[in-house]
Amino acid sequence: MTTASPQRIFIVEDEVTIAFEMSDTLEDLGFEVVGPSVHLSDAEKKAANKTFDVACLDVNLGNGKTSKPVAEILRERSIPYVFLTAYDADQVDFIDDKDIVLKKPVSQQALVNAIKRAYSEAEA
Repeated sequence: MTTASPQRIFIVEDEVTIAFEMSDTLEDLGFEVVGPSVHLSDAEKKAANKTFDVACLDVNLGNGKTSKPVAEILRERSIPYVFLTAYDADQVDFIDDKDIVLKKPVSQQALVNAIKRAYSEAEA
């Protein structure tokens, strides 16, 4: 098991302002941000092909689209992720009991803690 912290974070968030605020926050804390992806098709491509340690996935990507396909790709690649949503976890049918879910709005500290937790659980 490694004790190293995650370095590269993939962000999927359809609200452009939120996506770039999250990116700026994580970069200010020393993380390297992959993305952000604001469209599902771009998120799926990056999830399948890019190298990163952890992903932050907005559940609702607008126009009836969700991050479920992205999470499925990440599961296949054994890359940990954190769901971000304005909904309660039990309102989202594809969230599993073992998934890490943060309710929006998310504080900087809660986001960092969840990223580190997802990474350490995957490394265990």
